[in-house]
Amino acid sequence: MKKLKKRLLIGALTFTIASTSSLSVLAATHTAKAGDTYWKISTWYGVTLEDLLKANGATYTSILYIGQKVYIPEKITYKTHVVQKGEDLWQLSIKYGITVNDIAKANNISTNKVLYIGDVLKIPVYNVPVKSTPGPQYGELLDWWTEAQYLLPINAEFKVTDFYTGKSFWVKRTVGASHIDAETLTLKDTNTMKSIWGGTLSWVRRPVIIEYNGRKIAASMTSAPHAGNEHAPGGAYSTWRSGGYGAGTNYDYVKGNGIDGHFDIHFLNSTRHSDGKVDTEHQKNVKIAAGVK
Repeated sequence: MKKLKKRLLIGALTFTIASTSSLSVLAATHTAKAGDTYWKISTWYGVTLEDLLKANGATYTSILYIGQKVYIPEKITYKTHVVQKGEDLWQLSIKYGITVNDIAKANNISTNKVLYIGDVLKIPVYNVPVKSTPGPQYGELLDWWTEAQYLLPINAEFKVTDFYTGKSFWVKRTVGASHIDAETLTLKDTNTMKSIWGGTLSWVRRPVIIEYNGRKIAASMTSAPHAGNEHAPGGAYSTWRSGGYGAGTNYDYVKGNGIDGHFDIHFLNSTRHSDGKVDTEHQKNVKIAAGVK
């Protein structure tokens, strides 16, 4: 039956092989359709032709068949950073939008290693392929641990749109490791957020769409601010923090927005800070925002 299948040829290609160090793991699959080539697929998913061929055991002369599954590698490339005075792993993780563990693993060092001026570190860069959605009203269903956290680094400012009402407001990711802890940018944004939750700030979960750098991502959030004090410096010790958190580090970094502290935004497989477990209701809403069951 193979002879009866339509053939899709790579054809003549011009390409450049980058000298960047890289590691690839499989991230998704693509079903070949009429007109597809390995080169076209590589450009759609933002990976090199060389890595795509390698992931599929193919060569530059290999033939694609309609309906054939093409494995898409999730590309991790590396850049170099020379340590400057006063820098540590935490500061570099913020600078490059990755975790301390990512840097430590890439350099085979411990997460509490002291850095010295002139140290040369490998910084991993995660390139997350675009995923299709059932329709334009939905967001990409991206895993928090391997995808979403790298697209939305700490200090990123992005638009949040409530899935049911269509109302939008702007927030900033200030902290958060197992999910995003965010704050509204302005008092106007806070008032819009309040209106979505019926004029109050609430722990009720709602499906939302996150828009950042041209990507739309499925998420779930609450609007109840906690662990912060609007009238104390962000990151400093505070004797009072919202939400009954008591004394501790003040997680209120954005001032003048009318709330004390931050609220939670969850993604596929993200977990709670309190117990490290997945929140069932948040996961349900993430899938609603992604248009999947």
